[in-house]
Amino acid sequence: MERNRRKKSRGHGCLGFGIVFSIAVIAIICVLLFSTNALDGLKYKVLSIFYQQHYTAEVEAAAKEFNVDDDLIYAVIHTESGFREDVESHAGAIGLMQLMPDTFTWLQEKLDGEVIYTADDLKTPAVNIRYGSYYLAYLTELFGDSSAAIAAYNAGAANVDKWLADPAYSSDGKTLSDIPYKETREYVDKVMRAWEIYKKIYEK
Repeated sequence: MERNRRKKSRGHGCLGFGIVFSIAVIAIICVLLFSTNALDGLKYKVLSIFYQQHYTAEVEAAAKEFNVDDDLIYAVIHTESGFREDVESHAGAIGLMQLMPDTFTWLQEKLDGEVIYTADDLKTPAVNIRYGSYYLAYLTELFGDSSAAIAAYNAGAANVDKWLADPAYSSDGKTLSDIPYKETREYVDKVMRAWEIYKKIYEK
């Protein structure tokens, strides 16, 4: 008799769990169907933890000066240095936007007509962001295509010129259908993805 009571008790427990589980599933489906905007908002709030904005005054000033999308600047900084201003790569690139010292010298001569700063000044956020943003603006104007400009930021303009002239990598000589360097191909994907996320998170 006692054994039968226990069996009945377990049966009611399973039934109760099944009802609660079904209600929970229905509730989740309702949320997914009717609260898409709320879910998107939550998703982008979570993403904002990983895609933050720092040095906003410097980024906004450079974006305005050189007519570059500020979200692109943030995306490059996020990808290049993770907003670490004094980081230096094994290849010698320095600072937030990871500029090479020789590129930095060339950018100063092109923008200012003279060399004002030393390589150590690339660890200063305002300096690094200004010249990194100018470089992005220059490459975008040179190639007329954001993906090609981002590829050139990583691999150099000469390489991108060579790829655009090769039918294996460009069908029209203006846009890249493929990138032979794995590092650059992955870099472009990361920056483009980060750029899109920044646009979504921080819609003006």
